[in-house]
Amino acid sequence: MIDAGLMLLDRQLIDADGMLAGKVDDLELTFPEGGGPPVVTAILAGPGALAGRLGGRLGHLVEVVAARLRHPEETPGRISFGLVKRIDSAVRLSAQRAELDTDRVESLVRDYVIRRIPGGDHAPE
Repeated sequence: MIDAGLMLLDRQLIDADGMLAGKVDDLELTFPEGGGPPVVTAILAGPGALAGRLGGRLGHLVEVVAARLRHPEETPGRISFGLVKRIDSAVRLSAQRAELDTDRVESLVRDYVIRRIPGGDHAPE
């Protein structure tokens, strides 16, 4: 047993290739049928997941912005806890970033915001 909040929340996600893949913004817990402590079944990442943890006006603002960036039926990025390879200063995953739900918002921002900034569509020289 571990303190999931202390060991997981706000940790950087690193994919199988060593690339940054987001941050742990919230956790999905499942309660066993026979009782006992909850079990972490998934990592939730992205603005929609973070908004619930923030609460108040700031949480509402983050949720409104996140809702504008995603399709109405989409939920926060969900990573099955079975993909977690190791937990240390970061949460290391056994999947590549492109295979994860957390890459959706980052791709949207990259394609529709960053690339429109002059010089944003190529690496610095």
